[in-house]
Amino acid sequence: MKIIVTGGAGFIGSHLADKLIENNHQVLILDDLSTGKKENINKKAEFIEIDINDKELSNIVKEYKPDAIYHLVAQKSIGASFDDPKFDAKLNIMGALNVVQEAIKNKVKKFIFISSAAVYGDVEQVPTPEDVDMTPLSPYGLTKLTLEKYLYILAEDKLEYTIFRPSNVYGPRQDPQGEAGVIAIFINNIINNITININGDGKQTRDYIYVEDVANGLVSALDNKGGIYNICTSKETSVNNLVNYLKEISKKEVEVDYKESIKGEIKNSCLISDKIKKEFNFEIQNDIKKGLELTYNWFVKRK
Repeated sequence: MKIIVTGGAGFIGSHLADKLIENNHQVLILDDLSTGKKENINKKAEFIEIDINDKELSNIVKEYKPDAIYHLVAQKSIGASFDDPKFDAKLNIMGALNVVQEAIKNKVKKFIFISSAAVYGDVEQVPTPEDVDMTPLSPYGLTKLTLEKYLYILAEDKLEYTIFRPSNVYGPRQDPQGEAGVIAIFINNIINNITININGDGKQTRDYIYVEDVANGLVSALDNKGGIYNICTSKETSVNNLVNYLKEISKKEVEVDYKESIKGEIKNSCLISDKIKKEFNFEIQNDIKKGLELTYNWFVKRK
């Protein structure tokens, strides 16, 4: 298949592109490199540097004639979405709608949107299924949910779409700068003997999933009908336990400093994976300890 991956120079997008190419698909990566990196781009992929809000996007999609589009471009920081909600909406809603419109106009067979667990908000039901009532706590989560709703309204019988809501993704190539990749930040600090800062008491839990498992799940969407799916491990790990695991793996003393909680941050987040397991035969290959060890070793070799 001919496939476009927006954000294919980024963390998850580059792993997805690698998997697609491994499966003998032809891949075109679209990325403005504002957060993505050229070094992440698979050498067998075509690449065009472009902002998805650019009018040239229309010509690119028309000329390439993709069978499927994976849309991963997004402003991903919860904190930044509070600081500049207009930019957040410009990229996560207006930019995404550009891609959706081109998919519909060019009769693309499959559209796969990578949403977020942030759409759920601070729900009572944890682990959380796909059909729970959602109240996002951040502009970021709201933009992701808004695009989901746009797809539901605009696609109808015009576009088969799949929505993935990943839990907290981690692994090689994650950027240790900023707030979005806590595991990458922690590992970078441990390697460089920098104190780890924890927001809140560290008892907050997340469902951490290794990036290769996510990429495998995303690829499987090509052989399945559309729908909305959590992609996760369904297992909670507290931030404090995360630090303890990394202490064991690194065999280093780690200093920890507890800070104030971040506005809009969810206390406990864990998703139910029953639907994707049943319909996609999806199984996790890397538990939290194995994934952390693979990630830590990658960062050590990269230093």
